Amino acid sequence: MPELEFNHVNLYKNKQGADSMLVFNLSYSDGNGDIGLSESDSLPPFNFGGGYFYNLFVTYFVKKGNVYRKILNPSTNDTIDFNQRIPRLNLSKKDKKIEGTFDLRIPASPYPGIKPDTVRFEFRIADRSLNTSPLVSSGDVILKH
Repeated sequence: MPELEFNHVNLYKNKQGADSMLVFNLSYSDGNGDIGLSESDSLPPFNFGGGYFYNLFVTYFVKKGNVYRKILNPSTNDTIDFNQRIPRLNLSKKDKKIEGTFDLRIPASPYPGIKPDTVRFEFRIADRSLNTSPLVSSGDVILKH
């Protein structure tokens, strides 16, 4: 089963001093090394629109009062998320344990007009056997726009 750990987040500012980019550092491990998808992994459930087209699931929450809520993209009315497709990490044909870290970059203001003060992100990964890691959270990320 894959494992995922949130290490830290760095905030980068634009020339005006406002937060413009969040860079999350995450660690992963997997006992048999089947994290990641190749371009040829395109049949269900890895097809576009399938439940595992993405293998890094990133849920975005905005804090309003004391409650975290998912928010909608104003142009599509879909929930905003930052899911990604991680490429294959073990290119060997043999099972082997893998571990490492990666950075995930997310804009501080994901869409025009959306400038929250406090956000939180939840992350999990899935391997090709459809095992998923436990959910990990960034905790509060306070932004200055």
